[in-house]
Amino acid sequence: MHRYQQPQAPSRRPGRLPVAVKREAAEAKSTRLRVFTEAEKDEIGIATLLGEYTELGMNHGRPTFQKVENAGSEVNVFVYYWDTRDGPEFSGWWFGDKVGGTQVWSRAMDSGKAPPRKGWRVPWDGDEQQGLLLVEVMDTTAAMAQPVSASNGPRHASLLKQEPDPDQRVMAERVKLAMERIVAAEAEVEQAITSTKETLSGEELDESSLLETDSILRTQLDNVQSEQKHLAKELAEGRAAGGTQTSLGDLARLAPRVRQLAVSVGSQLTHVQAALTKVRQQAMLAKQKASAAEVAAEREQKDAASLQAILPEAMDIVTAAEDAVETVAILAAAVSVDETDTSETHKAKAIQDIEKCASKAQGDLLEAKKLVNGHMAACKKYAPEAQKVAIQEFAALEKRLNEAAKRLTPLKRFRQEHEQKAAARKALMEISQKLSSAELEIEKAHIMTSTDSQMEQDDITSTAQLLGPAEEDLKNAKLLIAKRLNATSKDDLLTKLQKKLASAHQEMVKSRQIAKGGEQLIKDKKVVLEEERKVGLMETLVEKAEKMMPAEDQDVKKEELIQIDSAIKSANAAVHASQRSLDKHLAGDTSAKACLSKLVSRVKEAATKMEKIKKTTKTQREKASAEVIVKAAEQHVEAVEAALQKVAEAELPFLKGIEVIPLSEASSAIAECEQAAKQVQEALERAKSLIATKTIEAKKFAEVASKPCLERLALQVERINAAAAKLSQFRKDTESHKRTSQMHEAAEMLKKAEEEVEKTIEAGAPLDTEDLSITPEAATEVCAKLGHLEKAANKTVTEALVFLAERRKDVKGTPKEVELEKMQAQLIKIKAKLQTAKKNASQQEQRFVARKLAAEAAQRGEEVEEELKKVQAAAEPLQQSSGFLVQSNVQRLAAVVQELKAKDELKQAGKDMTLGAFRAFVARLAEEHNSEDSVFSEAEVEAMFHHLDADNSGDLSESEFQGIFAEQFACVQPISMTESFSITDGKSVAKLEVGSVVEALGMPQFDEHQKLTRLHCRLADDMKEGWVTMKGNQGKVFLDRLSPHNTSLKAFERMRQASCKVVGKALGYLNSTRKTLADCDRGPLVEARTKMDELRAKVVASQQKLDEIKKKVEEAAKEYSKREAAERQARSNARTRRLLDSISKEIDEKCENLRQEAKRIREVIDPLNSTADLEAVATPSSILRDGEQMSAKLADEMAAVRKFIEEHEAPKSAEGCATQIKQLLASAVSKLDALGKLNAQHMKVARSSALKVGQAALRKAQQAMRTEALRRELGVEALFDEMAGEGEVARSAMQRRLESLELSLSSEQVALLLDTIMESSSEDAVISRWRFLRNFQQFYECQKNIALTTDFVISNCKPKRSLNASEVVEVLEGPQRDEKLGIERIRGRAMRDNLEGWVSISGNQGTAFLKERPKPFVVCLIDLPLEKDFLSSGEPPIRLLKADEVLEHLEGPRSDTSEALMRARCKALSDDATGWITLTSQQQVTAEKGHQKFFSCKNGVAITDGPNIKACKVFRKLEAGEVIRLLEGPEVDKDSGVTRIKAACLKDGLEGWVTTLGNAGTLYAEEQTQYYTVLCEAPLQKAKHSTSETVRALRRDEAIEVLEGPVEFTPEITERLKARAVNDGAMGWVTATTKRLKRWYPTYMCKQSTVLQDTLATKSANLVRRVEEGEVLEVLDGPKEDAEAGLLRVRAKARKDQAIGWITLRGNQGTLFLAQWTARDEQLAKQPKEQKEKEQKEEKEEKKVATSKV
Repeated sequence: MHRYQQPQAPSRRPGRLPVAVKREAAEAKSTRLRVFTEAEKDEIGIATLLGEYTELGMNHGRPTFQKVENAGSEVNVFVYYWDTRDGPEFSGWWFGDKVGGTQVWSRAMDSGKAPPRKGWRVPWDGDEQQGLLLVEVMDTTAAMAQPVSASNGPRHASLLKQEPDPDQRVMAERVKLAMERIVAAEAEVEQAITSTKETLSGEELDESSLLETDSILRTQLDNVQSEQKHLAKELAEGRAAGGTQTSLGDLARLAPRVRQLAVSVGSQLTHVQAALTKVRQQAMLAKQKASAAEVAAEREQKDAASLQAILPEAMDIVTAAEDAVETVAILAAAVSVDETDTSETHKAKAIQDIEKCASKAQGDLLEAKKLVNGHMAACKKYAPEAQKVAIQEFAALEKRLNEAAKRLTPLKRFRQEHEQKAAARKALMEISQKLSSAELEIEKAHIMTSTDSQMEQDDITSTAQLLGPAEEDLKNAKLLIAKRLNATSKDDLLTKLQKKLASAHQEMVKSRQIAKGGEQLIKDKKVVLEEERKVGLMETLVEKAEKMMPAEDQDVKKEELIQIDSAIKSANAAVHASQRSLDKHLAGDTSAKACLSKLVSRVKEAATKMEKIKKTTKTQREKASAEVIVKAAEQHVEAVEAALQKVAEAELPFLKGIEVIPLSEASSAIAECEQAAKQVQEALERAKSLIATKTIEAKKFAEVASKPCLERLALQVERINAAAAKLSQFRKDTESHKRTSQMHEAAEMLKKAEEEVEKTIEAGAPLDTEDLSITPEAATEVCAKLGHLEKAANKTVTEALVFLAERRKDVKGTPKEVELEKMQAQLIKIKAKLQTAKKNASQQEQRFVARKLAAEAAQRGEEVEEELKKVQAAAEPLQQSSGFLVQSNVQRLAAVVQELKAKDELKQAGKDMTLGAFRAFVARLAEEHNSEDSVFSEAEVEAMFHHLDADNSGDLSESEFQGIFAEQFACVQPISMTESFSITDGKSVAKLEVGSVVEALGMPQFDEHQKLTRLHCRLADDMKEGWVTMKGNQGKVFLDRLSPHNTSLKAFERMRQASCKVVGKALGYLNSTRKTLADCDRGPLVEARTKMDELRAKVVASQQKLDEIKKKVEEAAKEYSKREAAERQARSNARTRRLLDSISKEIDEKCENLRQEAKRIREVIDPLNSTADLEAVATPSSILRDGEQMSAKLADEMAAVRKFIEEHEAPKSAEGCATQIKQLLASAVSKLDALGKLNAQHMKVARSSALKVGQAALRKAQQAMRTEALRRELGVEALFDEMAGEGEVARSAMQRRLESLELSLSSEQVALLLDTIMESSSEDAVISRWRFLRNFQQFYECQKNIALTTDFVISNCKPKRSLNASEVVEVLEGPQRDEKLGIERIRGRAMRDNLEGWVSISGNQGTAFLKERPKPFVVCLIDLPLEKDFLSSGEPPIRLLKADEVLEHLEGPRSDTSEALMRARCKALSDDATGWITLTSQQQVTAEKGHQKFFSCKNGVAITDGPNIKACKVFRKLEAGEVIRLLEGPEVDKDSGVTRIKAACLKDGLEGWVTTLGNAGTLYAEEQTQYYTVLCEAPLQKAKHSTSETVRALRRDEAIEVLEGPVEFTPEITERLKARAVNDGAMGWVTATTKRLKRWYPTYMCKQSTVLQDTLATKSANLVRRVEEGEVLEVLDGPKEDAEAGLLRVRAKARKDQAIGWITLRGNQGTLFLAQWTARDEQLAKQPKEQKEKEQKEEKEEKKVATSKV
């Protein structure tokens, strides 16, 4: 049968059977098929399809059947249904080898529930043949009872099988049923396995599906095992029934298939179990991960909250640091662009400001970096996600700080760079001069190198001399430019100089190249001449060698051969040298290669001659060489023999018969022998080496020369061997002589050691006696000498022992060994004798050391006792503090007397004073001095009197009174002491250094001439007397009083420290000595150590006493300080009691005067504060001016009183009267504050009232101005244009217009009105359009929905429409009051749609419908396009509005309900630019398909200038794929038979003729219909949204290819408003969203310190003042753009001091200097601190939330 292949859809899979098919369906099918034919002939071969079919399962909702085959059949046939999933061409009933397989035989295009009887096509894609293939559906019984036969089946009986006999039929039926069951089981298993594999191959496995699969597989496994049992049972029954072998074999062959099924199912079940285990493990892991994730999430949340808490603060600090850097940049820009400014003072001030700001910015950056680094370190402990976000955020902040630091780095060097730029400018002239000089030299060189003839050497030298200085000048100029102006901005002059430099350099290079070329020619010429000379010399040598050649049979003498050989070598060397030289020159780039090649030929010819010469004289030369070799060998052998002769001479001292010779002579002779032997050995080695080398060389000669030579060399070898034997014998003799000498040396060393030991014993003899009368010095000298001798003797003995030990090794086993043993024994005895002497000397030495140590220790003990007594004596006065208190009071008294004496305010005290007179004197001093130091108590005065009364006489004499000046002073600044009072006349006595102490000899005196205070004093150190300056004329202090107590305390401390040092040294000496003697266990040193211990205990006790004395003195000092403080406090209290009464009275008088002045102020400003009708106040300005002047005077008087209070500030102590003084002063300050606040409040009310007068006048003027505009049918803007001169209205013009309106206002009211609207009282003030409209246009905002009507009278009007809340209405007329209804109405224009009508301001019940508001302005938050029309048409915008620009709201907002657009993503064929374009919109069609015809090149073809293919000219080749636009044609060229069109290339616009169809049928260009033509200019945009960024504009007639779409795009509904830019008056429409626009307030707050300047242009502006952070500014004009700097600036007035000027909103780098200050901000600023903090906290929380969302 033919096999046909069924095409399948590539994306489809064959339908599969259900997962489980019931086993009962295989045993009792509900439906069977019978397939037969009625055809007479079978020409196709359909026998395979005929037979019975049993139902197998379901596929695509229909039953599937399988043919029942006889045993042994190899073909499976199925009948199944396929639906339309792969298309209608594959739908219907099919015969195939498997369900959904690729091999099919027949098809019926039917979709019934069962296979159709007719309509089968064989083959499946052929035509239907009637009766060829028929299908009959049968029930089960009919199928079992009536098998297909010839009687009731098809008429073609030959195609049917014969019916078997009954027994065979039963067995066959069993086999068939078993096969059917197994086939069904296989199908079920196959489907189950397929389903299992699909389940296991899925991306996500779940437990439920795996359990279901496991259940199915177990069911299939049970079925297969049941089938195995059933099959075994049938096989047994068949055998028992005597079935045929064929039937039994068929059954037996089914068993392996069943077992294979069981294995397959078991294997899949194992896989499912493994997958199930894995899924469960994964679920457990997932649960654990979920738990871990929950913990991690909690941690993440906690860390995220922490990050949200710290991030805003860090961002604020970083922003502040960046703003500080931006401020520096702006200041620097203002200076850097003004290079021509001649005001050096202004420039220096600006640079100083820049440096100050840069320093502040640097500090801010360091603080911010420290904070960010700290946060980054802390964030490393966060959870992973929070850590990642935190690190990203803080890394971004760190990057911002680094960038800011980079920007700040050059700004910190601004002064240096500014000066460098100035210097660079100055250097331009120098550079220009150098360039001019260089150009002149280069021009000369160019002239010299421009000649047509070849340059001579002189010309080249001259050119080089000219180019050298020129190159140096160019180099210097280039360095100057690079060094000085490399970092500056581009300069025109610099550019010209650089171009000039480059041009000069090019000319110089050309001239140098020309000169270099000429120089190379000359060099090549010299090379050729030199090589010719060398070749000629070489040829001469070769000719000489040729002439010296002998004939072949001629005998040649030895001398002649040597000459010939020398000539050959010389000539050969010359040939080789010439070859190398010529090869070297030819390898380089030279122009003389032709000449050099000729020389090469000559050299080769000479080399050939030399080879011939060497060959001819070879034999003679070898003989001569052999002779030379022999001579050289003989010379080396003779040298060996001569060296042997010297050896014999060196051995002569040992051959004279004297066995023992002096040691020095023996050593010298042995050294000579060894040196002579060494020389012989060296000569032998040289001779052997030479003979060996020459022997090899001689063997290469011809036999006639080599044989005699080798024989003679052999004789020399024999001589060398004989010499070597003699040398060996000589070395043995020398070694024997050496041993004899060493024995002699050992005896000498033994003798020397014995002598030195004897010397040592003799030296220690003085210490060996019992007499101790020897002095320590002598004993020390003896010990030192003894130690030196012991050391020397010990060294000698040791060396001798070592020497003898070595010698024994050399003579071991010889008779001399016994002799050496005796020497060693003797030496050991000598060493023992030395040890005995050392021991005796050591004992005697200890006696002297012990006595010396005892004496030194006793001396140190006495020193410690003396120091202790001194310290005790010095401590006694310090432990009694009363005396020092009296001395301190006397010192205070002396200071007061001296100060009054210096002022000439001291009255004479008299010669003798009693105690009463002294008291009166001290009291008088207290009154005159009036200070705390001049106050003394009665007890203190009496104690001072008795202290000064030295003779206890009861009165003070003049000399005793002068005792108060007996003070001590310390020098605090270096100063000279002079011999007289006058500095000019006095001679210097001594120089006082810092710390020097002097004693006063009298009162200090004031030098009126020099304005110095001088003191007659005496130096405490050397008692020199003289005059010293105490205080200079500039207030510098040189001498400072010493407190008696402090002086004594310091002296005691110095003495105590000195004593401690003495004790410490003594203790250290005793400890070190004790440590040294610690190892002694007997002898005199042990007794010395005991004495040391006793003395050390005494020294330690003295040290403890010193510490006790120190503690007592410190306690006494503390007690003294307490008593001194108590006395000081008592003096302070006494003084404050006196002050209290005097201050109280004076303060009360001053405060009363201030209250009277404040009362007069209130009376002056009372008309403004108490008048209900402010409009009746005709002179508000005069009243306010008088009040301001009086308030200023009152403020000055209050400041004077405050200063008086500050001058009488109470003492720091808060006890006693001091507290009362503080309370008094505080009460006075409180009264002053209250009085100031009350006056300020009255003045504030007066100013407010004056402002209200101006506002009332303004309302009158507004209404009158609108009435005037209504009368003349003009707008308010038109009135402004009438008054404006150059865009602004002058004050005078404004005043004339107001006076013409007959407002019934006084002159002061008009002036106040003008001041209100112009923000200035200057006569030169002007008002801008912006400010005029803000003042004279009136607007209301709708609070509640209200009707806009046609008429003023509500009863007669009709509503036009309803005004919604928040709508803005411009007032055109009114307000007018409807007396009947009691309401006010206005005629206005709704800004939303320009609709005009009447509307009520409020209802008659008080309901407010309208609320007055300022003229509406909006500010741009981002850059926005200002478009011409309300509806976006795709046209380019009028211009792009910058962020922070302010717009005047003219109309809207209105909703933009644009209709849908057809948009497509396309590619421009001209440049392959891609993007989105609107194809059609409500207004127009932008691009259209088919508007023009386009062709695409299929093969490469030429574009020509004309239609005639033979006469045309080719422009260029068109590549395959290139698109062209049709202009004319197509036309057929009759001559050539080709079709041509005229077209334009879209790639470059080239027009010409192109062949589309060749005369042989080749298609070169094919028409394309998918391209669009752009009908009008339109934007190509990046994204699908119609407002996205533009890639570029598409031109008219441009071709585009659609890549995506067209698709319908409906724009979002947006709010649009019409506005006018304040900057330049540009008017258009913008889209209004909260992210684009917001309401604008004419008030800003400074966020970063910046400058206020006098003009808009930053470059030419002068500084008004700096504006600090936090200042509030009110806008007077702007924002307007400084075109040159690209900055938006406003003209503003500072609230702080009313300063007016221009200020920048935002820097070029985005630094925000000014931020909007809204009404809510004003309200927050006035709120209490607690409420403000609460709202700020809420705002901060909102900011954190926003940050977390970001």
